[in-house]
Amino acid sequence: MSHSRPLASASLLALLSCAPVLAAEIDARPPDRLTLSANGSELTDTNDRGGGGSLSWLHYVSADVLFGIGAEHQFVEESKWTFGSLRGAFSRGQPASRFTLFGEVHYGDGDDDGRDFDYGVAVLGLSQSFTPKFSVQLETRQIEIDTSHGNLPKLGLTYLLTPHLAANVSYADSVGGNLGTQLASARIDYYGQHVNLLMGGAWGDADPNVINLQPGLNLPAQKLREGFAGIGATFSRGQVQLLGDYLKLADSEKVTITLSFTAFVGSRGHAQ
Repeated sequence: MSHSRPLASASLLALLSCAPVLAAEIDARPPDRLTLSANGSELTDTNDRGGGGSLSWLHYVSADVLFGIGAEHQFVEESKWTFGSLRGAFSRGQPASRFTLFGEVHYGDGDDDGRDFDYGVAVLGLSQSFTPKFSVQLETRQIEIDTSHGNLPKLGLTYLLTPHLAANVSYADSVGGNLGTQLASARIDYYGQHVNLLMGGAWGDADPNVINLQPGLNLPAQKLREGFAGIGATFSRGQVQLLGDYLKLADSEKVTITLSFTAFVGSRGHAQ
C-alpha cells in the first residue's frame, strides 16, 4: 500500500521466501515481475479527492537475490508528489533458518499548492526464520518528507498458521526527529492456489507524512486507526489484486481503492 508505507514492506520478503522452493521445482530463477497499479482516494471530511499510480520492475538476479526499480506519482487536492524507487534483497538458508537482508530507497519531491518540498524514505531491514513456521523481522526506516524527519524502527513477528495462512504482528516507534509516531499493526494473509486474501489494521499515533495522508500538511502526530482488506487472483502469466483501505487520523478520514496488475516476464517458468 503506497498510502501506508509501514505496512507495505513485506513484499520483497514474501517473494524471496518462496524463491528456493520455486527454484527447486523448475530448476531456474523465477520470472521478472512488472507491476502497474492505480488508486483513487477521498478524504471524507472535506470531500477532497486524490489518486495516483506506480510502475515497478522486480528482477531475480538469482533465486536468492532480488533487485527492483520503480516510479510513483500521487496527489490529494492541491498536494502532489512523485518519487523513484530502488529495492534489493538477499536471502540465504533453508526455510527453517532462512535469513533475508533487504533495503529500499524512495526519493523525489512534491508540491503543496505552489510550495515545493522534498520526499525521501530509506529502509534497511532483516528477517530471520527460527522454524519453518516462525520468523522475526527488524527494520529501520529513515523518513525525510517536507519538515517531517526521523527514524522509525519496527519489530515484526510472522507465524505460519497453516500451509496457506500466515499471521503477522508488528510495532514501530520513532526515535529522533519530530515524527512522534508509535504504530501497532496486525495482518493475516491467505495464500490459495489461484486466489489470495488479506486483511488487517493499524492503530496508534502517526505523523501524517509517515502514512502519506497528504504530504505538505505539516501537522503533528495524531491518533490513527486503519483497516484494510484485499483480494488477489493468480494466473499462469500474472496476478491481479484489489485492495481497499480505510484510514482515520484525528478527524480526517481517507478511503483508498487500489488496483494492481503484475505480469510475469521472461521464459524461466512462472511463480505460484
